Amino acid sequence: MAQFKSFLVFGPNGIGKGTNAKAAGKLPGYLHFSTGDMFRALVARVKEGNASELELRIDKTMKSGGLVDDQTTVDLARQNLESAVADGSFNPETDYILLDGLPRNRKQAEMISDFIDVLSVLHVTASREVAVERITGRAKIEGRKDDQDAESVGKRLDIFFNNATDILSYYDSAFDGKNEFDSEKIHYIDANQRPAAVLKDFLEYLV
Repeated sequence: MAQFKSFLVFGPNGIGKGTNAKAAGKLPGYLHFSTGDMFRALVARVKEGNASELELRIDKTMKSGGLVDDQTTVDLARQNLESAVADGSFNPETDYILLDGLPRNRKQAEMISDFIDVLSVLHVTASREVAVERITGRAKIEGRKDDQDAESVGKRLDIFFNNATDILSYYDSAFDGKNEFDSEKIHYIDANQRPAAVLKDFLEYLV
C-alpha cells in the first residue's frame, strides 16, 4: 500500500490544535486522524465485543495501569488507517490525513515514516505562559479539576516542549527550538490569535 499523505498538526493540547484539525477534517479530501479518538474508539469496541486482537491487548494493558509502548501505538494507528481505506472513508490516492497526536516522540516519528508521508507540519503553538492560562481557563469553564492546577499543567507542558524539539528537528534539521520558527516544512501558526484567525491561517496551508 502507498504511503498515507499527511499534514502533521502539532502543538500542546488545550490551545486549539485539535479543534482546528477537526474543523478542517470536515473538508472533502481530508481526514482528521486523532490518536485520542483512536483510543476512545478502541474502548468502545471492546465494550461492544468488536475489538481486534491488538485492541484487546492494548485494552488489557491500559486497564492494568501500564503504558502502551511506541510500537503498539504505531501498529494501532496503521490498523485504523487501513480500516479507513477498507471502508471507503479515506482514499490514499487523493485524500490527505490531518495527523493529530502522533508522533509523541522522535522514535514514533521515525516509525510512522514507513507508512505515513508527512508533507508538512502545522505548528499550532503559543508560549508556555499562554498555554497554561488557556488550559487552566478552559478546565475551570468545563468543571474539570485535572487541568485547573497551573503548576501540574506547566510540568506537563515542559515535557511536551522538550519532546517537541526532538520531533520538529526530525522534520526540519534547521529547527532552532523557537515557537516562531517557520520554513518550507514547518509552518508556524500563532495560537495567541482569535480562534477564527487561527483557523484562517490553518486553512491557508491546506488549500
